[in-house]
Amino acid sequence: MTVTLSPPQPLPPPPGSVAALAAVLDQLATAGFAAGLTTHLLEPAAVLPGWQGADAAVAAAEVGAALAVAADLHDALTAAHLRLADHHELWLAVAARVGVLADEQRARFADAGARLAVLVGPAVDLGAPGESPEARRLVEAVAEQDAAAAGEHRALLQALTDDAAAAAAVLVAATRPLGGTGRPGDAVAVTARLAVQLPGWGAGALAALGRRAADELTGPDATGDLAAAVARWHEWASVPGFADALVERLGADGLGWLLTVLGGLAGTGEEQQLAGLLAGALSGAGARTGEVLAAFRLDPGAPGDGADGTAVAMGLVLAAPAAGPSLAVAWGRQLLDREAAQAARAGAGSTGGALLGDPVEAALAALARSGDRAGAAQLLADPGAWTTLLARPWPGGTGALAAVVQLAAAAPEAGRVARSALLALGQGLAPGSPARVLDDQGALARLRPAVTGLVAGQPGVVLPVLDAAVTGAPLDAGGDAALRGLGYLVTDEDAATELTAAVRGALQTGAAGGFAGEVAGAHVAVLEYGQRLRYALEWSQAQSWAVDLQMPWQLAVSAPLSAVPGVAGELAGAVEGVAADLLGTNGEVEIGPDTGIVRTGVDAAGFAAGALGPAAAPAARAGFDRAGALLGGLTAPQPSLLDRMTDLELPDPFRRRR
Repeated sequence: MTVTLSPPQPLPPPPGSVAALAAVLDQLATAGFAAGLTTHLLEPAAVLPGWQGADAAVAAAEVGAALAVAADLHDALTAAHLRLADHHELWLAVAARVGVLADEQRARFADAGARLAVLVGPAVDLGAPGESPEARRLVEAVAEQDAAAAGEHRALLQALTDDAAAAAAVLVAATRPLGGTGRPGDAVAVTARLAVQLPGWGAGALAALGRRAADELTGPDATGDLAAAVARWHEWASVPGFADALVERLGADGLGWLLTVLGGLAGTGEEQQLAGLLAGALSGAGARTGEVLAAFRLDPGAPGDGADGTAVAMGLVLAAPAAGPSLAVAWGRQLLDREAAQAARAGAGSTGGALLGDPVEAALAALARSGDRAGAAQLLADPGAWTTLLARPWPGGTGALAAVVQLAAAAPEAGRVARSALLALGQGLAPGSPARVLDDQGALARLRPAVTGLVAGQPGVVLPVLDAAVTGAPLDAGGDAALRGLGYLVTDEDAATELTAAVRGALQTGAAGGFAGEVAGAHVAVLEYGQRLRYALEWSQAQSWAVDLQMPWQLAVSAPLSAVPGVAGELAGAVEGVAADLLGTNGEVEIGPDTGIVRTGVDAAGFAAGALGPAAAPAARAGFDRAGALLGGLTAPQPSLLDRMTDLELPDPFRRRR
């Protein structure tokens, strides 16, 4: 058997570049000296002799902030330099020792190889069997020495690795006062922290970061991995300066593209970070953000899945915790405009949109969460918004909408909001109006207390509406709608009681001026109109229900039986008529007579006398008559189209009496 040396075990130098570490040490030393010099120079400036008032306070605060940052920076740089210098020395020592081990290994194997050739060579040449004991001992000795060297090498590298981890911990601790966390992306965190402490410098630094983020998300320098870019930047999206620069760089087109991407992620569980990033960035108060929001529009009339997908994405952004009131108002209006144009919930037309969250409800929830009264009033200042909100279904409840109405009621602009609500309630009530009357059994039934509180809290709106009805002049369309809207509001007894108390209190304070008696009479006329309107609405709902029942009966039963000829047809027709009466499918409305309170000029005089004194009674009667004449009487609705079609004389091919 031939005796050979085992291969030498690898003894590589420590990984990394000790030269690069030496360069870092030089830079840290230079930076530390600069920070120390800055601290030294700023210390005398902390006290500004001769400065007084606000300027002195601002200047002292700025100098103090700069001094604190410089001191923290000097401490961090000093600690980092000292610890890395120790690590550098250890690295040099380890590298030197590893070099010695490698040299010794090469010499040992060269010497052993020569000796082994001497010991083994003659025996091989002479063909002697077996092996030399001396050769075997030499090979074993070299293997033991090489194993020992490899063990020492491993220990050296492990010691260097452990020291590197300890040095890293020191570096993390050193950067913590500056906002460092020891995680990737600390440069952004430190920049954001210093930007707050040093606003003069920080504005430009944050803007640069915002532009960089926008480029990574959508621009020509995009990384191609949108999820990674979103993860990298989403936590800074709400930082002022950063957000404005980000949104400005995105522009309306970039924002639209990101919303398209977000809409595609809806329902996958991967949409939260992008939605949160956009919510934080778009909810800032920067001027550029406002310009981009104004430029971006959700087309109310655009058909297809695209616009509804954008609406869904807008809802996801609004549902994010960072969504602010300005964004909720801007996008809430656009979503309501689309619902009014499409006669359907915004986003319902997108793929799976009906199963996702309601974008309008998300806007209202964000607004309610913010407690922004002015924003709530801004959203509800348009009668069209009221119409859409009160006409749409609310499967999740109207809690958010009620909260927004209550916020608006406490806003300085509550008067405008209250009049808009009255205009929406009054639509379609004028004789001959083609507009649709709001359903009092839908959202209004649940919101009536909040709406009543809004209107009753604004006597400066209610009294002018009543006053306009007693001047003797014709009302314009807005005045007529507002007056009838008051009547619609008081169809509810509790609302009538609350509004009456508010009107009485306003009259007693003299808010109605010299025509207080007439205004009191007009209010009673509105109560009378509301009582009659209540019955009319009940009748209308009963008629709608009767027609809904009659339509399928006519198609499924009446029409087929009408085609049966002869006596059998007559018998079937008679049975069908009796069955329709019994089942309530004959289209007839039976709700009984109107038994509600009837108010007259006498009631108007009594109300005025109680609020203003007996002298106001004649004026109240006059006001009641004038307002009542404007409101007019409510007549029974015209027969439905189906009823008129049923009453037509149709030719009977079988000459059967119908």
